[in-house]
Amino acid sequence: MLLRRAFTLIELLVVIAIIAILAAILFPVFAQAKDAAKKTADLSNQKQNNLAVQMYLADADDFAPLWMYTGSFNVNNGDGSWCNIVFPYIKNDDMAKTPVSPFSVLNRKYDINFPTPTGATKEKQEKYNLGWLTDYGYNYQTYTGFIYDPAAPNGFRFTPISMTSLSQPANTILNITGIFDRDASGGLKDGGQLPIDPPCRRALSDGADLTANAGNSAYYYGGWQPGSPNAWNVFGGVWPYYTGGGQKAGARASVGFSDGHAKTFTIPQIAAGCNVQNSWGGRVFNEDVYMWAHR
Repeated sequence: MLLRRAFTLIELLVVIAIIAILAAILFPVFAQAKDAAKKTADLSNQKQNNLAVQMYLADADDFAPLWMYTGSFNVNNGDGSWCNIVFPYIKNDDMAKTPVSPFSVLNRKYDINFPTPTGATKEKQEKYNLGWLTDYGYNYQTYTGFIYDPAAPNGFRFTPISMTSLSQPANTILNITGIFDRDASGGLKDGGQLPIDPPCRRALSDGADLTANAGNSAYYYGGWQPGSPNAWNVFGGVWPYYTGGGQKAGARASVGFSDGHAKTFTIPQIAAGCNVQNSWGGRVFNEDVYMWAHR
């Protein structure tokens, strides 16, 4: 009769220990690979958005797309957003969402902060709402401004620049990942954010306004708020989703540039050349590396 030798308790514990060690080694590798795959997909989305802009420019005499038409937030009142203008060239609403965001495209279309899409203009309002909550925010101060004008609808108008006026399109931010809101503990809410504020708007050398409509802009959100770490606009609406994400050291946001290429950058890199202070209190001290306005 053959006797079957069972594993001893010590042998079982050794095997379990080896498996635990291997798991401890491999799980971070798997997590990094997953993060890298999502980052690649995110950059692909950025490039698709940029390609749509390039196609729009070809049909618009090279003038930048508006981020909104009238400021009413309602397409029945003649308003429209980035999505109404650019997304007909994409034909894929999923391009408004970064792969790591927990907020669905459908939830953004029917977000309670915006008019409910219904009736004959249902699809247009869906696009409008989605455009406002896109994860790929717009460097709107540089490209269209936000101009106070009592004679304009809702008291504001938007003036697109000619893209040929950019002296360094390969170094000028067009789109960047952002957030719409945060809760009291700093958690993310609702989705992305279309209008993104630059970290600085004036040059240190002469105090000149670097944004699109010098002397006339109504500065929508008031810049970055580094003194309020739980604020949604701690980085002016910019939000790093990768390499740890959020406010962790080394976290990276994806950035699309006016020439069509896309890369990821850390917050210090995104704000390079600007001594960031609350509510645009800082100044641009190095315009060669500042990526928000080259005109």
